[in-house]
Amino acid sequence: MAVEITFELPYTQWDWKVGFYIALIGIASGAYLMGYLADVRSRRHDEREHGRIAKWGYLTGLVGVGIGGPVLLSHLATPFRAMMVPLIMTNFGSWMAIGPYLLGGLVVGSLLLFLWVAFGRERPHGPSVTTEGEGAAADGGRDVASDGGTDSGPAKAATGGQAGGIRNVFNRVGILDYLDALADRTRPTETVRLGIGALFGVFAAGVLVYSAMAYGTGPADRVPLWDKTYLIPVQVFSGLGAGAAVAVGLAALEKRSVGRTIQSYSLVASGLLAATLVAVLATVALLPEQVPAAEPAVENMLSTYATLFVGGAILGGLVLPILLSVGAVVGQRRDALSPTAATGAYVAAGVLVIVGKITLALTYLLAAEFTAIPLPM
Repeated sequence: MAVEITFELPYTQWDWKVGFYIALIGIASGAYLMGYLADVRSRRHDEREHGRIAKWGYLTGLVGVGIGGPVLLSHLATPFRAMMVPLIMTNFGSWMAIGPYLLGGLVVGSLLLFLWVAFGRERPHGPSVTTEGEGAAADGGRDVASDGGTDSGPAKAATGGQAGGIRNVFNRVGILDYLDALADRTRPTETVRLGIGALFGVFAAGVLVYSAMAYGTGPADRVPLWDKTYLIPVQVFSGLGAGAAVAVGLAALEKRSVGRTIQSYSLVASGLLAATLVAVLATVALLPEQVPAAEPAVENMLSTYATLFVGGAILGGLVLPILLSVGAVVGQRRDALSPTAATGAYVAAGVLVIVGKITLALTYLLAAEFTAIPLPM
């Protein structure tokens, strides 16, 4: 004789915090990987706009995990004990044990690469300055401090000590010079730096996959909606697309000037978001046929949670950002859109993909249903 144990629905056990966490670590890992790609391309093509994407990609990776991690820990009954999971769990066949290591690597990699890219006299991708009647800056055509520093600091600025962008935030709180000095003292050669970035890129790629595996169906695959054949492509494409769109939006907001290089990244982000849309639609159309037990959950997505899923995740989080990004690029290249309007479109797309990613994660939790587990009696 067996008794079926159904437990509660996933959302009532995990609530919004788990969905928020899954969405943010997906965006963080995708942003890091897109930032690293831009970092490599900046060195190869000597174009500083690649460096802007790299800087914001690394920062987005750091902030995403920095916010998502504490939100998840606040959900747990014993958060401090949970922080010890990497030290006390040795079951590396479980994503619960693997995940914290991957997240730790992503945090360290994002922190180091952001420090080395955004701070110091010798930082890569630094702006070149040519003043009227003068040649290039004295350091070989690159005034690496022109967007930050102070008159007396290690990154003295040719522009009167004015800091711009994210550096201005650190300048206002009085720690910019210290970060500049720290970056210069710790930064390795470019080859080594990019090698380190590649190493931590492996951790970022692992987190991207972990953002799907974190849903966790257990050994009995109790939640058919979370079928990994469909869920992994959705998480990978959405993480990369959202990460790229956020980096583009921040880069546009920083200087209110978007050249063709950043426009190209916007198109890449749109392509990845389009791939996400295809993966989501494939889930809705094909998963119930291949896994009949998932049909009730898919029906939930299309009926009970249609506003959240169709309106928030698909239209608001995918379709509209694609239209805004592509429209801004086309408008700029045809001189039909002002820089201010284009900046607004890129920033709006970046905000919408964050909301859409969170909404999609919540939909996967709300619509899911457990399959009963027979237990012997």
